Amino acid sequence: REGGGEEKLKDGKEEEEEDPTQSATTCCGFTVKHIPYILFTFDLIVSLGSGMTVKFFPLFFKNDCGLSPTEVQIIYLIVPIVMVACSGFGQKLSKNAGRVQTIILVKTLGVSLLFSMVFFEDYLQSTPLLLVPIYILRTGLINSTYPLQESILMDFVPKNERARWKSLESVSQFGWCGSAVLGGFLADNFDYSFTFLITAILQSIGVFGYSLLLPLVPRSEKALADQRKSAASASTDDLTRPLLDDPDDPDSSRMTGVV
Repeated sequence: REGGGEEKLKDGKEEEEEDPTQSATTCCGFTVKHIPYILFTFDLIVSLGSGMTVKFFPLFFKNDCGLSPTEVQIIYLIVPIVMVACSGFGQKLSKNAGRVQTIILVKTLGVSLLFSMVFFEDYLQSTPLLLVPIYILRTGLINSTYPLQESILMDFVPKNERARWKSLESVSQFGWCGSAVLGGFLADNFDYSFTFLITAILQSIGVFGYSLLLPLVPRSEKALADQRKSAASASTDDLTRPLLDDPDDPDSSRMTGVV
């Protein structure tokens, strides 16, 4: 009996390590087990939207805005620097605001800037000095939340499943490339702004989907660690308590199945 209890205790600990907050749900019935699926689904939607336009921004700047090839390359020299700065800002903000909250805020700002490029197309195209900073900031914001998304994924995926979820990133990359074909078709048959609009709509859907994570992911990582510790402690107490009861005592109310 003691051996069986220890085995159950061990199994119980493993289960708690994989999913210590199974009772947390949203109004739609999602649990922490669905966090990787939510992240993957809406990351894919955002990637599909980005893939439709990212290849055509250089042509947009050259053909529609009249920038020289050198000026276009300077833009793409600055973009990675802004992405790093935005990523650092996002990580600092997440310590107070929360990771999911930061992801939603930052991506919403990025999508809003893309909408502005669509709705104020005529004015911005005639004012490259305003259009270029908007594009650079938009690109930096949209792409700066990857470390936060990865940290959430690693927190809520069992160690033995992490490689599988990481491998699914290739699906997003494939979809990103495939959506460029659709983006080219739309740009040829309509214009670049229409393609940007479709991208902004898809990215808006993705940002809205991240809101499903708000009730599931604690605002602070310390709160998550405390929650796991509390859940593991409660599970340990429940599993070890029957081992302390006297199986020969008929009055033992904690022994199930003993008459």
